[in-house]
Amino acid sequence: MESVKKAFSMIGIMVVLIYIAFLESPSDTYHGFTPGFDEEIGDVTEEVNAELGDEINPNTYTSIEYRMEGTKIVDGHKVEAYREYEIYTDNEGNMVKEVPTSNYDYLRYKIEE
Repeated sequence: MESVKKAFSMIGIMVVLIYIAFLESPSDTYHGFTPGFDEEIGDVTEEVNAELGDEINPNTYTSIEYRMEGTKIVDGHKVEAYREYEIYTDNEGNMVKEVPTSNYDYLRYKIEE
């Protein structure tokens, strides 16, 4: 009988610890940021595409760049959204193509009150 009490006590403690861990887990999901973020704040971003007679050589891919898409105030934090772009250049270093990707990064800053 005493071993059953110990087992129930241990299970009870584990349930409480799991519940506390669930409550303490971060709930910041940056609500409101979507690929259409620029529509909400009025900024306009466009894809840039160079006109070429030949196909782009796949070896011309050179770098990835992040550009700011906008900022928002969310729950007392300033949140900046950055979008990833693939930059393609030719052999002379001229930009041939710029492709926005679906990858975003967010920086969050606490606003002092």
